[in-house]
Amino acid sequence: MHLKSLSITILLIMLSACAERRIDIIDRNGKIVGGCIAGFDWHFHGLQDSIDYMLYQCAKDSIAAGYSITDNSLLEKDFSLPDPPAGKSWNRKLAIECYKKGGITERKLGYILAEIEYSYQKTIMAAEDDLSEGKIDKVEFNQIARKARFEWLGE
Repeated sequence: MHLKSLSITILLIMLSACAERRIDIIDRNGKIVGGCIAGFDWHFHGLQDSIDYMLYQCAKDSIAAGYSITDNSLLEKDFSLPDPPAGKSWNRKLAIECYKKGGITERKLGYILAEIEYSYQKTIMAAEDDLSEGKIDKVEFNQIARKARFEWLGE
């Protein structure tokens, strides 16, 4: 019985740290012309806020071009990021520390975590392209990856 309770608890924890959501982009005639999907794994604080942030980032150019989206609540949110403590840059470790000390809200934490992970992914993808095109070598790629990982995680 104890093992069954432990298994259920572990499963619930795993499920609570993972989520995904989709919005559709719609033209003036009501036709779906695109969409955005955002999801995170192992993201314990601000999960839905991170998803909202990424969906909005994905859709904002379409919105600016006159298209609409299926979740208009995204248009009512302030997705601005708070400034990090003086002399520092946001990374996962710093953001979580600030949240736990009450310096930022869980919503803003979610936005910060989404932005820094997104920046990490963009950096890595660009470096992978440069590596495959011969613009950089494996040593340079590894240096870029280490720096990007530190900027993401703060470790």
